[in-house]
Amino acid sequence: MQNLTFPLRSVFLALPLEGQPKWQFQAFVEELKPYADIVRFQNPQSPHLTLMFWPSVGQLEYQGIVQQAQKIASLHAPFTMKVTGADTFGNRGEDHVLLLSIGFSEELARVKKTCPWSDGRPFAPHITLARIAHPQDVKSPVGDHVPFTGRFTIVKKKVMKTLEGIAFDIPVDRLRLYAEVNGAKQTKLEDFVFAVS
Repeated sequence: MQNLTFPLRSVFLALPLEGQPKWQFQAFVEELKPYADIVRFQNPQSPHLTLMFWPSVGQLEYQGIVQQAQKIASLHAPFTMKVTGADTFGNRGEDHVLLLSIGFSEELARVKKTCPWSDGRPFAPHITLARIAHPQDVKSPVGDHVPFTGRFTIVKKKVMKTLEGIAFDIPVDRLRLYAEVNGAKQTKLEDFVFAVS
């Protein structure tokens, strides 16, 4: 493990995409590059399904997370998640996230259930493809009167058409802990390989 400076920021435990599913994710990002002025893509080097996120973690809390992640991994066998399509979600009528939907599976539900942490929200398994830029993030090149979320509404049908019919399997055999390290977000810290065969 690398030398870490605490408190750590943007720490999360996730199921990583590796091999073919990671390449497929990267291909979707490439296909959507024409919309790069409207969306901010998830890092194509670290696609994942987040199980738990912590904005900030101290050293003792981090050690507890590592111990729990080892315990969780020891209870599970490798399994396969299924991408069942693309969608968006947000609030107040505005889309905030472009995502890949994950179909229900008993194995995924069991992994989530053995996580001892909760953020108080229902678990909605998905893989973030991109975040939709908001007017306060960047100035719209087409004028202040056209916010970026409005611009996404204009191209949403084209984006969703590009992602139409997406369906593929994601083999999962580990948990991965990520954090922001030296300004680099989503830095891989540790893997916890599923131990049940």
